[in-house]
Amino acid sequence: MRSIIKLNRRQLIVLISAFAAMIMILSTGFVLRAHAMSYEETAEQEVYYKYTAMYRVCAGDTLSSIAEMYMDDVHYSSESEYISELRKMNQIYFGDDLTTGELITVCYYSTEYR
Repeated sequence: MRSIIKLNRRQLIVLISAFAAMIMILSTGFVLRAHAMSYEETAEQEVYYKYTAMYRVCAGDTLSSIAEMYMDDVHYSSESEYISELRKMNQIYFGDDLTTGELITVCYYSTEYR
């Protein structure tokens, strides 16, 4: 402790500057490493694109059976959530008002960019 007290003003400034530079270099390294790790995690995730298509209603089709064909568990938490989106997209307000031969809009997700 006495050696620090005996330092002159110039030596003390150099010592403090060196300590501050060391702290800056270490913190920059941590920030860069954290950014690199988050970039790697993002690069590993699959990218999904949302598409819509026209579907011609067949005899016996219901919103539930159509949901089974197009819905996936990654983007929808339940079948009712997907059916709710189908209702909004096609302005279906009551029940399963589907007519055989009718065209409705359905949505789906794909990793392929089209």
